Amino acid sequence: MVHKNPQGFIGKLLKAFATLESSRLFQGIKAIQMRISSQLIRLVPARLLWLLPFLEQEIKVKPPTLEQLKDKVLRKPGEKEVVEVTESGAEVVPQRLVTPQIKSLYPDYRCVEGNTFACEWPQKTLEQQADAKYCIKCGFPALLAPETKIQGIRGRYQIEGVLNYRGRGRIYQAFQLPDRQPVIIKEYLLPARYFNPEETRQRKDAFVKLAGLSLADGRIQDFRLIPIWDAIADQNQERCYLVTKGNLDSYSTLANYLIETGSLTSYQVRQLLNQVLQSLEFLHSQKFRLPSGLVQEGLVDGNISLESLLIGPSFQEGFFIYLCDLFLWEGRFAPPLEERPILSVAKDLKDLGYVAFYLLAGGTNDPVNGQLFNPKMKDRWPIIHPGLKDFILSLMGMGMAKFETAEIARQALLRLPPEPQIDPTLSEGVIEEEAKKKKRRFPIPIWLMWLIGLLLLLSLLWYLFGRNLFKKQTAPDSVVCCIEQVSGIPAGNFKYTAEKNSPWDYVLQQPNLIAKETTLAQELYKRQPKLQLLYQPEPLWVDAIQKVRTKESEFAIATLVNNLTSDLGYENVAHDGLVFFVAFSYARRNDSLPSALNGQITFEQLRQLYTGKINKWQQIGGPDVRLKLYLPLSEEAIQIFEERVLKDKSSIDNFRKLAKQSNQISPTSEVQVKRLQTGETLRGIIRDFEDSNIGAIGFDSLSRVLGQCSVYPLALINGNNPPISPLIQNNNQPVTPRTDLCNAKGSYGPNVEAFISQNYPLAYPLSVIYPRDNSRKPVGEKFAEILKTSEAQELLYKTGLVPLEALK
Repeated sequence: MVHKNPQGFIGKLLKAFATLESSRLFQGIKAIQMRISSQLIRLVPARLLWLLPFLEQEIKVKPPTLEQLKDKVLRKPGEKEVVEVTESGAEVVPQRLVTPQIKSLYPDYRCVEGNTFACEWPQKTLEQQADAKYCIKCGFPALLAPETKIQGIRGRYQIEGVLNYRGRGRIYQAFQLPDRQPVIIKEYLLPARYFNPEETRQRKDAFVKLAGLSLADGRIQDFRLIPIWDAIADQNQERCYLVTKGNLDSYSTLANYLIETGSLTSYQVRQLLNQVLQSLEFLHSQKFRLPSGLVQEGLVDGNISLESLLIGPSFQEGFFIYLCDLFLWEGRFAPPLEERPILSVAKDLKDLGYVAFYLLAGGTNDPVNGQLFNPKMKDRWPIIHPGLKDFILSLMGMGMAKFETAEIARQALLRLPPEPQIDPTLSEGVIEEEAKKKKRRFPIPIWLMWLIGLLLLLSLLWYLFGRNLFKKQTAPDSVVCCIEQVSGIPAGNFKYTAEKNSPWDYVLQQPNLIAKETTLAQELYKRQPKLQLLYQPEPLWVDAIQKVRTKESEFAIATLVNNLTSDLGYENVAHDGLVFFVAFSYARRNDSLPSALNGQITFEQLRQLYTGKINKWQQIGGPDVRLKLYLPLSEEAIQIFEERVLKDKSSIDNFRKLAKQSNQISPTSEVQVKRLQTGETLRGIIRDFEDSNIGAIGFDSLSRVLGQCSVYPLALINGNNPPISPLIQNNNQPVTPRTDLCNAKGSYGPNVEAFISQNYPLAYPLSVIYPRDNSRKPVGEKFAEILKTSEAQELLYKTGLVPLEALK
């Protein structure tokens, strides 16, 4: 049947479709635009890609008119699109039409728009009645009005306005009183139609006890989980609040980012997978302390999706991916009858696999029929490397591999070959035809090519190794390979000692440095049970040395051996050194001390800082922030600092006067001084900078600081010598303030060559000190022999110490 007036008929259809939120016309336009975006976005450099959604948010465009929509449908091939022209003559591009695919989380409330969070009526209710508690249309809890004040455990907050919504809550811009520091507040709801009073009370109690976590051992570790500042349960209303400092929690979700930019390239998806797997590896394997005080070994996210992963800018990588809304607290607000997921590591990996698939596909749902994209359908995948595709399928449990942990999955990702440069416009048939052509260009049989390759390989091996084979067989082995090969170990139980806060005290007893839940002491005993040692640390290193002289300890481990008397001998077993560090904040990278100082500091500047000659960073070319000094508890570290940096008696005396004021409530000096455990120092430095705009500096041994990416170890300049960084990248380049110390773990480590050669100005050896007394058993010498084996040197390197020679 042919309609007599087709244009009028289509016009009526357009008017009808324009009123439907889920019309196929809208979805079709979205699909076309997202396909175009996905092609254009490939032309943008990866490091600039993160700018697109933030720039687009600033562009004010008008929604398409009905005439413009009609033009899109009725326009003939070759005709130009009708666009609106402003008074200035500029064309206004029609805004992209996006159909929400999210159904209401609370269908018992008869929302006129189908989604209580996306509905405009809560805002209209607020405009009509500022103190309204419920929506005047459906009765759903209303928005918080601007200037609403909320009392929390860690402060008082004032609402500025609603930003958006995410998951099960609404996001508000706010600030903390009285200093008006910016915060983001996520409001969770416990609507009365879903939760009775007892259920509401239980959920509120659980929320306050579970919302937030920190490492059980007190370390600071940035693994890109949005840190929670305060968790509040409103006793008078059906609401709870989650407070985060700064604006990290307002970053765009991947769902919104996908709408703005279209599908991501396979290179970008690899970056994203690497970051999230690194965060999950940490989350799954560490011990955490919850706000209730409960210690939990390993946590799962349980809520990974496009809505719970946030994307923010990064100078080095192009973007950062942050985890938020863990099920641990987000799940408290699921209605009682809603099916709860089975939480596991496998679920986290599976959910991440679907996230990667949706980012490559450009969305989650088919714009025509509304069905979820199925990863088993080949036409839903773009052209990517087969290895990456199988990796993502394996995350989802559909591929060739099986990943039991995030660590195993990440290592498999890093082993994937690089992405080939494939033109996405080529069809699979064209690619296959090109492959056939290439195959015809090489008529040499495959078996002959393999034979030639094998002969070349054998020749190369003989050239490299064969000529020296007999020489290597007869040459004496100067370094014992394995701990168990050390012979002549005395029988019996023996005591040894070191300073309580020394590097050895840390690396010996700190778990998880070598392997999960394993200390160096346990590992050494497991590999050489004949050596029965009891470690008893002393408050000061001089006391430890004296214990050896008085035969109360068989040997000691220390870093200061220059002034030993002739009755004592020593052997170096590793290297360490003092490092000076300042806050390394992603939240405020532009104002950070590493950038302002160009990642380095001179000995003269350190003398001025630690003798009270200056009290502001501006005085040595730094930013306009206050100064704060942190000192280590180790007397060995203090003495090395005095001997090598301060040097003269006057500077040392001034430093000691300043140090006496440490930890006082009201110090007489303008500069505040703290002397704390290393973990407390690291936490204090980052909090000083992010919360109070204080530029703190501290120092300690490299072994205690290595891997703590909340601080940045500065390169040191001694006199006219060039700056030397304590850290170096795998490409032999020093780290810089632009290096992502958290995300790039594994790609940098100690500057081994500088420490071994002692070119790093504050490097020092770690030594076993033993008595020169033939009447005593050679326990110390044997322990030094054990630590110098290749096997033990690798263990020491894992703890953060630098080996005697570069490991092969």
